[in-house]
Amino acid sequence: MEATKLLYTNDSTIKEFDATVTRIGPKFVVLDQTAFYPEGGGQPTDTGKLIVDGKEVKVIKVMKRGDEVFHYLSDDVELDAKVHGVVDWDKRFQYMRLHSGEHLLTGLFEARGSGPKVFSSFSQLDFKPSEITEDTLSEVWKRFDEIIDKNVPVEIYNTNRDELDVGDDERKQSFLEKIPKDVHELRMVKIGDYAETFCMGTHVKSTGDIGKLKSLRLESKKKRRKIVYFELI
Repeated sequence: MEATKLLYTNDSTIKEFDATVTRIGPKFVVLDQTAFYPEGGGQPTDTGKLIVDGKEVKVIKVMKRGDEVFHYLSDDVELDAKVHGVVDWDKRFQYMRLHSGEHLLTGLFEARGSGPKVFSSFSQLDFKPSEITEDTLSEVWKRFDEIIDKNVPVEIYNTNRDELDVGDDERKQSFLEKIPKDVHELRMVKIGDYAETFCMGTHVKSTGDIGKLKSLRLESKKKRRKIVYFELI
């Protein structure tokens, strides 16, 4: 089976694309290329539609299996069909904002000695062991909004796996171990001097698109676990 070309890795803003169906099954297809993001890495699946001979077929869910991306549909599509894909942009752009915002917040907390991040999503960051305080929270909120105002570029680049240094970050070490050993080039996401890590998800082009924080809340748990909940405006 040929690998599905992932169009979103080079440009997360692609909303529409043309492709050919390379594999079919009951209400699913694999395409030769796709701009639909498959569920994974903490980012939900894209949705949208495929237009085939003027007929619209809903894309309900997208999953990556090996090198192929499976698109689960509202109806069947024929093998070798030429399709036009349309991503549900409002949903995708919201995911991009939240994903980039999560990266920026992580970097700002880590720069202030948050301790290891053990979990993250589009609404919370967990650090353990951690000594984050309400003062830290206030500092990060202020700095976050300043960086949004600066409209700092969000850069995507590739680096050689052997040159990547994740230090003592156990979470990054764990992610790196899960990546097949034959994958030598890693996709990196860098937000100015504030955050940098490997990631296959979709991101905005600059921090101005993230938007400012609506809320930032701290919750202390047992064994020095600190949970930070966040919302964007």
